[in-house]
Amino acid sequence: MANCPKCGYRLRLIDYKPECPKCGVNLMYYNMEERLAADADKAEAEHIRMQPRVDRLKAATIGSKYSIARLLLIFVPLGMLFLPLVQVTAQIPFSPINSSVSILTLVSDVVGNMNFDVLTKLFSSELLGTAFICYALAIVFVLLAAVICILNLVFVTLSCSLNNKGIKRNIALSSLGVLFMLGSIICYSVMNSKFSSLFADMYSGKVAFGSFLVILGFLLLIGINVLYVKKGVQVKYKDMSEFIERIGRGSVLSEEELAQQQTEQAAADEKEAAVTSE
Repeated sequence: MANCPKCGYRLRLIDYKPECPKCGVNLMYYNMEERLAADADKAEAEHIRMQPRVDRLKAATIGSKYSIARLLLIFVPLGMLFLPLVQVTAQIPFSPINSSVSILTLVSDVVGNMNFDVLTKLFSSELLGTAFICYALAIVFVLLAAVICILNLVFVTLSCSLNNKGIKRNIALSSLGVLFMLGSIICYSVMNSKFSSLFADMYSGKVAFGSFLVILGFLLLIGINVLYVKKGVQVKYKDMSEFIERIGRGSVLSEEELAQQQTEQAAADEKEAAVTSE
């Protein structure tokens, strides 16, 4: 059981009243003001910790016209994946095929209805092995490009990290997206040439405009990230000096955390003064 906060009396199960049976103090309201003040200090300390992260998030998403442009461009390669990526024509008796394949049909029709056991057996075929390996790789590369689009949506919020790794990560992800789409186009072209040589009168296919627009979308993202760095978009930190002074070094913030917040605040003040002087 708990102890009385005033006299230290050890409370028993039968001590159900709100007063201490020894000193008579009200256990619920004892030192209420001090406890409320401690809770307020903790709330302000958490506010001081979180505010710089909120400021960096705002700078990365809506902090400038370049941030807003990048946020809009992130959806471009993802949207282009829903356009026709390849076109396939197969003159099969009683059931000719003439269709365009996008990421939607790729996931719902091709991957959803794929017989992986038969596909793995075809990999070892001397006649069709190379074509089907390239076919599988083309699908994998498109799906990886789609994953890159989703990761871009997630990591754009970390673009203004303190160690400046956010921009490098954004450029690296978009570069991987370009490589995956190029790999998909190359693999599909190899598969297409193999099938066309074997079934010249029955099969034909080509890379559609959607694949190139996806690559263009990733290149635009790389360009806006480079422009973001060149223009030197700065994080506008909210002035937290009043809160820092109010809490002081004896608060729930450690000395290291307090020093970091003061350093960030001083850097923000210097940047704001430099902009004002210009």
